[in-house]
Amino acid sequence: MQIGSPMAAAYLLGLPDHYSSHSFKPLYWRQYVKHMLHHWPKSTESGNLNTDEDNLVYIQKVKGQYMAMDIVRDYIYRPLELANVCLYDWINQYDK
Repeated sequence: MQIGSPMAAAYLLGLPDHYSSHSFKPLYWRQYVKHMLHHWPKSTESGNLNTDEDNLVYIQKVKGQYMAMDIVRDYIYRPLELANVCLYDWINQYDK
């Protein structure tokens, strides 16, 4: 594999490989859709969904400790003070 000299120099100097004016958060939309289809299976074509993914657990290291992450249940069981926060704002603003 060959790398151009500007890319090699940036890597050696510890410079970022891209610049962006915005920061982004990953959105695992499939988990939310699977949860909804589980509760309303007759109104959709759920036959083509892979049910093996229901058993997946996402693990993240937070402050030196590993935590199981379940973003759907985090939103469902959020505190009453945050009951009026929509899903978009929840994903965009809150961290575990």
